[in-house]
Formats: sequence, structure tokens, C-alpha cells
Amino acid sequence: MKKLWFTLLLFVFILRLAAQSSDLNVQSEGGKLYLNHTVAPKENLYSIGRLYNISPKEIAPLNGLTISSGLEIDQVIKIPLTVSNFTQQGVAKADETFVPLYHTVTEKEGLFRIGQNFNKVSADNLKKWNGLTSENISSGQQLVIGFLRVKKELSSLAAGGISKIGGVVSSAPPAVAKAPAGETPQQPVTTTKAPESAPVNTAQGSSGATVKTDVDGTGFFKGVYQQQSRGSAVFRSEMGAGSIFKSTSGWQDAKYYALMNNIPPGTIVRITNSTNNRTVFAKVLGELPPGKENEGLLIRISNAAAAELKVPDKDPKFSAEIAYAKG
Repeated sequence: MKKLWFTLLLFVFILRLAAQSSDLNVQSEGGKLYLNHTVAPKENLYSIGRLYNISPKEIAPLNGLTISSGLEIDQVIKIPLTVSNFTQQGVAKADETFVPLYHTVTEKEGLFRIGQNFNKVSADNLKKWNGLTSENISSGQQLVIGFLRVKKELSSLAAGGISKIGGVVSSAPPAVAKAPAGETPQQPVTTTKAPESAPVNTAQGSSGATVKTDVDGTGFFKGVYQQQSRGSAVFRSEMGAGSIFKSTSGWQDAKYYALMNNIPPGTIVRITNSTNNRTVFAKVLGELPPGKENEGLLIRISNAAAAELKVPDKDPKFSAEIAYAKG
């Protein structure tokens, strides 16, 4: 019986590895490149778009969908690779990274043919990226053929990325870590000791985790908000209903996030809980996903931000005042 269980577990493990190895394999159809993504529970076009750094407005038509289309668990959708999220040269910006993308070699394929099929990349580059000393390749071999450009703070794929294209890519194809809709994918947490001159406040969040914030409890992005405000001639303030989405971010580093319509991603907003005047600063990740749960909402904030604002767990909706620099 133990041998049977071991065999079953080994089989499942092999299947998982096989699934992982194909997550970032590039497909080609009519000269257009794309990735296949298998929908996980609670995912929508917006959360998937953040994962691959591509607008839902580009994903939808490629799959015969609309922006408001619902997705089914295990549904396979195509993720377009365009100039905005696919590259084969360059140095990553400070807030982004390049994730290797792969092709599995088939019978009778050579480097020249593969290069022509994938954006006409040169055989020399294919040899550099894959550490090849000759053009000899074999069926079933996985080759790096390009790179997915993703945002470090928005995509769980970022952990497998590099900052500069040119040398050998030593990492194996990473698995796509799927995050629920509206959730910031988990990133590795690095804990550093705060200087004695900048004490850290702690509070117990709704998840039971310890919230670490800056000295006045407003969060990591306060300084960026002040910079954006100084560089803008237009300042806006809005009031409305706020709600919460679950996220792994913010509990350790006080990096709070928000979803809000009609604001460019990356904008820092000041969020005030009108019932107690507590304030945090959060980075806008994107728009509120369509659906009844978001009707009438002005903003959704990460649960770590909500804990800092003292939003009651029993009533996750709260009256919010939002301020931000525009333009």
C-alpha cells in the first residue's frame, strides 16, 4: 500500500512539473505570439492582465471575449505578446524585470527556423541565452526565445526575472503563480531592521498578522504621494464607499494597494476613513473589475490598508475620502 501511495504521489508531482514547464512556452499563430493561461478560481481579465503586464482590452478580443466576460475555472485563454510586454533586447526599468519565455524544440527544428518563427531573433542570441556552444539542439529541449516584461510589484512571475538581456539564462521555466482577482501576487518578503531613529509601529491586522508601518502609520508610499503632489497643478478629492480585497502585501512592509477607476495605475492616493480620520497612502494597481460586488464603490483597498484604517471586519465597507494629484 505504501508503495502504491508513493507511486501516485510521484505521478502527481510529475504532472505538476509538466504543467509548470508549459506555462511560459510561447505559441505562434499567423505570425502572432501568445502564451496560454489556465484560469484559476476567482481570476478575471484584470488580475490576469496584471500578471502578464497586458491590458484586458488586448486579451479579450484575442479570445472572442468582452471586458465584462466571466471566466470559467480551467478555461484556457491566450495572452498576447506585444511590444508592451514582450522583448528580446534591452535593460529593464527600475520597476520591472524580464522573465524568460520558452519554446520546446520539435523534430527537425534548427535554431534558424526557431528564430524566424519567434520574431526573427538571431541564432547567435539563441545560443547566448541558452549557453549553446554549437547549433546542435534536440527534440524536447527547451530554449529561451524571448522575455516577458512585467512589473515587479504586480506580477508573481517577477521572481524569475532578470534585469538585463544578453547573457546565459540559467533558471528553469518558472511556474505561473496565480492570484485571486483583485489580489496582489505574493512576493518574497525581505525583513530589515528599522533604524533606531525611525521606530516602527505595530498593530494586529484582521488576518492575525503583525502590521509594520512607518512612524506615523500612513504607509510606505507617503513620500511618493508628496512628490506626485508637488509635481502636479491639479489636485482632486472624492468621497464615496470603499471596500476591501485580500492581499499578502502590506503586512510586513506597509506597501498598501488599491483598485480605483479613472486613475492611471501607479498613482498614489491618500485614503481617509471618514469615521475615525485615520489615513493611509496606497498605490493604484488598476481599475475595479466589473461585477455587482463593485457597483457603487469608489475604491477597494488591500486588507492590510484596511487594518491600518481600523475598518471593522464585520462591516468591510466604509466611508472613504480619496485625495490624489492628477496630471
